[in-house]
Amino acid sequence: MYGILTVSEKSMTLRVMLPTEGLFDLMIFARPTESQHAYSWVCSYQIECLESNFWENLPANPFHFWGFHPKATDLGIKNCNYSSDLIFTDTGKLILTFETSQPLLAMYELGHPDLNDTLSKKCLVSQTEEEKLTCHILCPFLGYYRLSVFVKNLEEEKFKNAANILIHSSGTINQNELFPQVSTHCGPGLNSKRKGLCNPSHSTPIIKTNQGKCNITFNVTADLEVTAILSKDHIRNNMYPMERYILLTQLKHKITVSVLLPESGLYKVGFFTKGREEKEFVHVCDYVIQCFSNPKWLPFPKAYSIWRKGCILLQPRSGLLQGEKWVKFRLKIPEAKRVLVIGTSNTELRPTKNKIWEGDVFTGPTGTLLKVAVRFSQHSACMEVALSFKVEDEFALSDGCSG
Repeated sequence: MYGILTVSEKSMTLRVMLPTEGLFDLMIFARPTESQHAYSWVCSYQIECLESNFWENLPANPFHFWGFHPKATDLGIKNCNYSSDLIFTDTGKLILTFETSQPLLAMYELGHPDLNDTLSKKCLVSQTEEEKLTCHILCPFLGYYRLSVFVKNLEEEKFKNAANILIHSSGTINQNELFPQVSTHCGPGLNSKRKGLCNPSHSTPIIKTNQGKCNITFNVTADLEVTAILSKDHIRNNMYPMERYILLTQLKHKITVSVLLPESGLYKVGFFTKGREEKEFVHVCDYVIQCFSNPKWLPFPKAYSIWRKGCILLQPRSGLLQGEKWVKFRLKIPEAKRVLVIGTSNTELRPTKNKIWEGDVFTGPTGTLLKVAVRFSQHSACMEVALSFKVEDEFALSDGCSG
C-alpha cells in the first residue's frame, strides 16, 4: 500500500509514497458518495520517481480512505486536536481528542504490520464524555499505524467508521509498559454519569503515581451499592491477593476507593454498581494506574461481606500488625450494637459520641489472626466478622510500608 487518500465533501487529496525509483502509472477511479455502482475511471498519471525515501510499509486499510469520513460531521464528529492526515510522534505516545456535536459511543482499532489483536488492545485507552472522545495511544513498534474510529449515537445499534488516521511513530514504548486490557469506558464520562457516579476526583482515565498509592472518589447520585476490583496482568509479589490492596469506603453520597500498590507496573481498577432492585453488579468504568517507582505497600485488612455502605476504617489501616504491641483500633460500623476484636484474648471496643468504635488492642504473638466481630441485634448472640488482621514479625513488616 503506497498512498493515502483523504476525501472531503468537495475535494480529495492523494498522497503517493513510492517504494522505489522508476516510472509508475497511477489511475484514479471515483463514484458518488452514496452510490453502490462500480467505480468509474476518471484520469491517469505517469509518475517518475528519481529517488525514494520510503522504506516502511503502510498498515492495511480495509476502509478505502484516510482521515475523516466525508460525512463525519453528520455522524457527530466536529473536529480533532490534530488536523493533518498524517500524525507524527517521536515518543511512542499520542492522545487524540475528538469534539462531538452530540453524545457518542466510540470504538477504536489500531493496526500495524507487527501488531496482533491481543497486543493492539493493550495499546489503547479510550474515554467517552458528553462533548468529547479521547483516545490514548501507545506505539510498541516503529513505523506507520492505522487508527480507525467507529462511532454511534445512543439510539443507534451499529457503529460506523468515522475516521482512519495514519500515525507515524519514530519512538517506541516497552511492551512491559503497555496498558492492561480495559473496556471502552475508561475514566469518568457518559457511562459513569448514567450509572449514578459523578464529580470524580480524577477526570482522566490514567492515574500516575510515584508514591504507589491513590484515592479515587465519586459522588453517588442514586441509592447504589458500589464495588471496585484491582487487577494486574503479571504479579511478581503474589503473597497476598489483589483484593487486599484496595479498600472501599462508601458513605451516603460518596464512594472512596483507596489503592495501595505492592510493586511497580500498570494496574486496572474496575468500578461496578448495583441498584437496590438489581441482583448483579454492572460495569461502570475502568481506570489505569501507572507506577514506575518501586512501591512496597502492605495490604489492607481483609474485608468481609458485612463491611459495606457506611463502614469506615480509621485505625489501623494496614492489614499486617507487629506482634506483642498495643494498637489503637478506631472504626465506624452503622447499626452495630457490639464490636469485639478477637485474638488471643477478646477486646471490647466502645462507641464514642461520634459513633466511632474504639479501643486499645494487644496484638499478641506472631501468627495471630485478629478479627473484628460485630453484633447488630441486642437480642442475638451471633456475631459476624467484618475485618481480619494478621500479626507478623518485625522482619516481615520491614520490607513494606504501612498505608
